[in-house]
Amino acid sequence: MRFSMKRYYLFLILFVLVTPWSSAQMSIEDELYAAVMAIEGRSHIGRNEFIKEQLQKSGIGYVTAPFRHVFQRQNDTIVISGENIIVRVGHGAKRIVIGAHYDAAAESPGANDNGSGVAVLLSLIKHLQDNYWNYGIDFCFFDQEEMGSMGAIYYIKQFIIPKKHLVMINLDIEGSGEELYVGPVGMNTRFVMRYVREAGLKTGFPFVEFPEFPASDHVPFGQLNLENIAISVVPKGDAARLSKFVKNGYKSDSADVPQVMKVMHSVDDRSNFVTPSALKMSFEYTRTLLLLLNESKR
Repeated sequence: MRFSMKRYYLFLILFVLVTPWSSAQMSIEDELYAAVMAIEGRSHIGRNEFIKEQLQKSGIGYVTAPFRHVFQRQNDTIVISGENIIVRVGHGAKRIVIGAHYDAAAESPGANDNGSGVAVLLSLIKHLQDNYWNYGIDFCFFDQEEMGSMGAIYYIKQFIIPKKHLVMINLDIEGSGEELYVGPVGMNTRFVMRYVREAGLKTGFPFVEFPEFPASDHVPFGQLNLENIAISVVPKGDAARLSKFVKNGYKSDSADVPQVMKVMHSVDDRSNFVTPSALKMSFEYTRTLLLLLNESKR
């Protein structure tokens, strides 16, 4: 049985790598999980190329936005280079940004952090590409999140016009668990929370919200008072643990370590800790949220 399942998922990886997307050919769970398996363990450049290949095969246009950040640390000059990949669709003066970082921590295969977010974002683009958008939508694959969210910072510098910004939705850690964790809930979520909660009711998924959320690409938006929200799928109880972790200044209580933190940023962040059901939950919830936002009047 194990051998058969292994062969099945190896086939799915090959399918994703060589076949243009088609909703009739693969279930959403298989589509998402195959993408995570295909991106895990790749080099930084390899992850970038994988995203571009998937978009190109399906005839989906994208733009790239390279950036280079130079700063001094004591006597050393540090250079951080990266490239955001952006799919731009839609109409209207206001713009929604939905992003997932594609870089991974050093020495980590990066399956859940954040191959899972990349997989969900690719599938959202695929399944919503024919939708009519009342707003401009930027689907952003951000680079260098692990280096202080540099990709998100430079995206804001290059593309954000504050009066045209509606909301930023960040997808980070989508592949393990059965509970939607949404945050940080506060002053910069006054508009979006109505739709966040409505999407929770509409999908019926277990859903929790907290004022605290671990730092990710939503943070630079919040620092400029731009509306933003982040979404993760985590094991039951982990949202409360992660919220407490942030409250404590990113110091973990050794007796109550969040489950996701035992794997992320480590050599164990592999697809065997990712589940198709968690990925599907993130995809269906986020798709519902986007469609509700599209019908809003703002």
